[in-house]
Amino acid sequence: MVTANVDITALKARHSLGDTVEASGVRLRGRGRVRQGVCPFHDEAEGSFTVYADSERFYCFGCGLGGDVLDFIQQAEGLSLPDAIARLDGSPGLAPSAAIRPAGTRRPASAALPPRDPALLTAAARFYAGTLRRSSEAREYLASRGVGPVAAARLCLGYAPGGGLRQALESLGFSEKRIRDSGLFMERGAERFAGMVVVPDPVSSTGQADGLVRWLAGRAVDPDRTPRFQALPGPKPVLGLGRLGPAPDWAVVAEGLFDWLALTGWGIPSVAALGTQGVERVASALRGCPRVFLAFDNDDAGHEATERLLTLLGRRAAAVTLPEDIGDVAELAARPHGRAAFLRLMAQAARSAR
Repeated sequence: MVTANVDITALKARHSLGDTVEASGVRLRGRGRVRQGVCPFHDEAEGSFTVYADSERFYCFGCGLGGDVLDFIQQAEGLSLPDAIARLDGSPGLAPSAAIRPAGTRRPASAALPPRDPALLTAAARFYAGTLRRSSEAREYLASRGVGPVAAARLCLGYAPGGGLRQALESLGFSEKRIRDSGLFMERGAERFAGMVVVPDPVSSTGQADGLVRWLAGRAVDPDRTPRFQALPGPKPVLGLGRLGPAPDWAVVAEGLFDWLALTGWGIPSVAALGTQGVERVASALRGCPRVFLAFDNDDAGHEATERLLTLLGRRAAAVTLPEDIGDVAELAARPHGRAAFLRLMAQAARSAR
């Protein structure tokens, strides 16, 4: 049982941040003062997640999250601070309220994030959708990734040109504080998703899509731009969960943003894990779904995530095996007859799982 007498400083000193991060499944490059890996909290490929050995703190230059080892555990496992203390201390108990924030400890990074502002994010998504209709470059990029105009409109996709959003929000009556707290702007005022196709996730409190946007992510149109992916700061959702309805008969779990766009564009009920870390939340989200097909990337991390979900979901899950020359569902979508090929692979997975 964790008590108010727990020495938080000593507790953190006993648990190296780097070791804790790697134990969670994040591969860190290097062995010196600064180590980097792919962020587990947003969809990226560059490795913006940075661990500083001298200060025992982490920071992601992609999504802006940072903190110490307790902050990392809270974000990675969806825990409160008392639960994170118990997790780190190896105790099954929870800390009493007096121990939630001992004197001298920093407020967790997750607690410092303002709550989502669905009305403002919905207005931003509508602004982005309008600019997509006026950007031939963004529309051509989507088409090259297998996402046509009909699917783009149905999914309310948008494009962030890098200017005009703040003025649009101000004209709708949103205060400077709400705009600043939205996560749509970086510290120096630049738009977070500038130059990116923007993907919204509309989910209501009842789990149904209601048109209100609760989360946004973006993918750079320019292949040379870094970072290629961006997302609002804070925990990432199981993308598309609200679109499945209350009791789906089956669903596909993909890994990335464009995998999900391809599947949803094909009319296939699906969600995106948005990476390979924290697949437990995906299993929990789909606990009532009778049949789940797993279509993660065709690489080591994707295979490991698939095996983990097969264990968590049991006989309800079936793994879709992509051809050796196909890296992910999005790559398959860009090829002729991609949808038909994927449906055949699903049928094979269903037969193999019997």
